[in-house]
Amino acid sequence: MVIKSFIQKLTGEAKLKSVAENVAQSCAAIVWKKVSHRINEMTTPQAQGYVRGRSGRTLKVQLEQALVRYGIQESRRTKLTDMAMNLLIALTLQRKHEQQLVPNVIRKAA
Repeated sequence: MVIKSFIQKLTGEAKLKSVAENVAQSCAAIVWKKVSHRINEMTTPQAQGYVRGRSGRTLKVQLEQALVRYGIQESRRTKLTDMAMNLLIALTLQRKHEQQLVPNVIRKAA
């Protein structure tokens, strides 16, 4: 485990992961507003593709800002994009599953 963390430190993987998490978190609410009306009726693979398609522009804007803010090299853009997209999809699907677990409460007037 020590060797793995040492290699990650040398290659900057830990920093990339941290930045990808920040980018995904900053996009999560925006993307949820875009997909929440349709995502609950989809299977998991369909939802993954839908989130990927609908979140591209939002993720790109946040990613550009993160590259400048954290001083990440242009050559790492693709890896960072993939990491952030996968995390964003996971966050969105997790929110979908959490909402499906909560029963809808129907209130009736007395």
